[in-house]
Amino acid sequence: MATTTRVPQTIDAYLAAVSDPAAKKTLSALRTQLRKLLPKATETISYQMPAFKVDGNLVVGFAFFKNNCGFYPGSGSVVPALKSELEGYTTSKSGVTFPPDEPLPAKLVKNLVQVRLAEIATRAKKPAAAKKAPAKGFQVGVVRTLPMSAPELWEWITTQPERWLGPGATLKAKAGGRYEAPKRRGAPGVRGEVRVVKPGQRLRMTWETDGWKKPATLQLTVTPKAKGASLHVHMEKLPDAEVREAMRERWSKVLARVA
Repeated sequence: MATTTRVPQTIDAYLAAVSDPAAKKTLSALRTQLRKLLPKATETISYQMPAFKVDGNLVVGFAFFKNNCGFYPGSGSVVPALKSELEGYTTSKSGVTFPPDEPLPAKLVKNLVQVRLAEIATRAKKPAAAKKAPAKGFQVGVVRTLPMSAPELWEWITTQPERWLGPGATLKAKAGGRYEAPKRRGAPGVRGEVRVVKPGQRLRMTWETDGWKKPATLQLTVTPKAKGASLHVHMEKLPDAEVREAMRERWSKVLARVA
């Protein structure tokens, strides 16, 4: 029957399980020193080794292996920063190993801890990186099933732009074609270029209007239904939440009139 080694859940249990007398003495003394250096730290087991944390940040861990002890600052940049002081020791980017009967000098331990604490403090002072606005900006979508077939709905979109863009609107429903709806009372004029046409299915175009720094994108998608066809109006790259709600209201009214 296979057996498994139980991982100690406390530092006391970890040290009690260390069979090498020299290693147990060295690590116990190291723990005592760390308690003095880090009076507000939490003692725990992390990565299956004794560890000290401050405000949730791993400051240092230590361990005993078959033939040596290890000291591991909670960052890969601490050991390289003290490269000159660690000459003669076996090091890796993450830690220092040493014989059980040759403890690390108290001054070296202190320096390693101080470098790690300074690193944590510096990171805490850095302001959080500003979140980038989504590539598609503010978006809005309105969908409604209308009492006409998909071919009829497509013809309505492409041949009667004044019904959904406004009086006097013109549209060339082909890739590269232009559309325009003149300004009228209470509504600014809009214009743009048709970018994608999938006959009977989808029309995608830019949406430009006075006062906007960048054009938005408008997409109309027609989907056949058991009774009629649905029209999904979707806009992307809107400048702000207020405009998004205005567009939601606009397209909801347009689709309500058609229905």
